[in-house]
This record gives sequence, C-alpha cells and structure tokens, in this order.
Amino acid sequence: MENQVEKEISEAQSHGLVDASILHLVLCANCGLGVDVTIVTGGQVIAGELVSGKIFAETTAANYRNANAAEEYRELLAKFFDDLALDYNTENGNKIPLNYLHIKNPAYLKGDGSWFTITDSIIRVDISKVDGFSPGKTKTI
Repeated sequence: MENQVEKEISEAQSHGLVDASILHLVLCANCGLGVDVTIVTGGQVIAGELVSGKIFAETTAANYRNANAAEEYRELLAKFFDDLALDYNTENGNKIPLNYLHIKNPAYLKGDGSWFTITDSIIRVDISKVDGFSPGKTKTI
C-alpha cells in the first residue's frame, strides 16, 4: 500500500496585520521623506508619492477655505483639518500616528491596463486596508 498523506487545508488569518515595511515608509513620509509607492487596497491598484499626514491635512484645510460655500462652513471644515495637522507635528516629542497613509496625485490602474491620475489631490488610506504594496511606481504614469 502506498503511503497516503492527508493534506489539511488551513485558513491563513492576516486580518488587521500591517507590514512593518509599509509602516516604515509611512513613517519616513511623515518625517518629510516622500517616496513613490504602488499599493493594492480593496482590489484597486493605486500609485503615487507618499506624503505626510500633515501635508494631507494642510492641503485639505486650504481646499475647504477656497470652497464655494458659506464662510462659516468653510472655516468649520478647515478647522478640523488644521487640528488634524497638529497630530503630525514632531515638536515636543509628539508621536506621529501610523494608522493612515497619504498618496499625492494618485494614479488608479484601469481595467484596460492604462492609468487614471487625479492631480492636485491626496488620497488617505487606512494602512490596515492595504493588501499589498511595492516601492516605486510604473514609468507609464
């Protein structure tokens, strides 16, 4: 009789785990060293330059201040992001949160293999939702 090896299928549980290398790149971006990156999140491939949460918050606050809305609403929205920018201040030993990454001028891979770039924007992505990544981005963007 042949030896029969019973193969058991096991489920890999990696929900909520965050790769230390992407955290390191995000930390570098939050300290001012932005690098190009390509991520996969929710089945979508996104490429662009990692930037700090402070840049994201300051840019968003400025965009709300220039929005076509009543002054009181513009300032209310902008103030929230002004306060968020303070979370990314490294003075006085403040620890920068590493829960989100920010990609400037994100390019999205389309179904036909081409890229769609949104310039003058920054996307904010929950780091725990990143399914995979690679440093750098394609030269076709």
